Amino acid sequence: MAENMEELRKKFIVEEQLDEKKLSEYIERTLRFGRVSLDGGIIIDKENMSTKDQIGLALVMRFLANRLEKGISAEVNVKDLAQYIGIPEDQVAARLADLKEDKVAIRIDKGVYKANSLQIRKFLDDLENKYGVLSK
Repeated sequence: MAENMEELRKKFIVEEQLDEKKLSEYIERTLRFGRVSLDGGIIIDKENMSTKDQIGLALVMRFLANRLEKGISAEVNVKDLAQYIGIPEDQVAARLADLKEDKVAIRIDKGVYKANSLQIRKFLDDLENKYGVLSK
């Protein structure tokens, strides 16, 4: 019985995973909006995006970058986001609260967030529709 329970546990409790196909798709789609520097900095190439969308995109980009390069943290703090995007920390915090409510962001600790992997596809769909970027 104990062996059976261990097998069930391994099947049921899994690490949060993105398969390579999804990861590749998400990265290709995200590249239309921005990139991540080697030190984890966020570079947003698409102009005229709302602050909320830029912050959501930054979370998604860091999450994806972490899957490619473990030295880049998937988690981002308010101060760093404010620096990357060039807006005040209080505005970043307010938009993160909105993104958390939308289930795009997950709060890890006070002022520290990461993207919700289960919402990346929907978030990218919304960005592409909103900014007229067609997915392949």
